[in-house]
Amino acid sequence: MNNQFANVCIRCGQHRVISRTWKEKAGNSTVTTTEMMCPTPECQKEVDRDNKRQRDRSAALKLKSEQRMLQRKAVLDAKREEKLSALSKKK
Repeated sequence: MNNQFANVCIRCGQHRVISRTWKEKAGNSTVTTTEMMCPTPECQKEVDRDNKRQRDRSAALKLKSEQRMLQRKAVLDAKREEKLSALSKKK
């Protein structure tokens, strides 16, 4: 099952070329992965830089979101402790 498709560079529009191909075993299946790149090295460097910038931004947003979640959890835990201590003092 060989599918032919066009894979063009997102910056310059040239057809991308295969840089490497490798096979991996996943259970009973064999997965063939093909890494493609722009034939213009300067363009590929820019694409890599843009991809890295996007990954870093996404990771920073995820970290910030996790920190907010932990802060909310800490506030809720403190309120619960306050309520429990107030109830135990009433008895």
